[in-house]
Amino acid sequence: MTGIKLSFILACLALALRIGLHYGGVHVAPFGFIPVHLLFLVVAVFLSGHLLLNHDPSRGMGELLRAGFQSALLYALLIAVGIWFFYKGIDTRAFSDYNARLVEGFVQQGHAVDEARERVEKLYNPTSYAAITFFGLFITGAFNAMATAALHHKVLRRYRRKQA
Repeated sequence: MTGIKLSFILACLALALRIGLHYGGVHVAPFGFIPVHLLFLVVAVFLSGHLLLNHDPSRGMGELLRAGFQSALLYALLIAVGIWFFYKGIDTRAFSDYNARLVEGFVQQGHAVDEARERVEKLYNPTSYAAITFFGLFITGAFNAMATAALHHKVLRRYRRKQA
């Protein structure tokens, strides 16, 4: 197995979990599922380096970085697309309920209802949430790829040699 396949499997698992929770009646706020994505992202990036070194222990730091970046990019892209489809087709009320509460708060502060609704709906919608999720996960995954590549290259490689 490669890091790309593992990232694909983990992204599909995260999306299936999200859909399963929704149909199971468990309401998870849009930003409430981020810890699961971060956990899966760390696992995908770490294991991509591990699998690469299992295949060829002579791989260098640059190849470990590339494997981690590829895994992070694929995971972030699949999750962003999946989240967009989820909130556009399955849980279509998540943002409308949240936006209604925000508009209510702005009206209480003295803003016009139409102006408040327009501004809130521009910011909080499935497209902007998917974009925020993509960039957030990819940046987090990139930093994680650098850290785990250094860990694999400088620390864990020594333990591989001792056991071989």
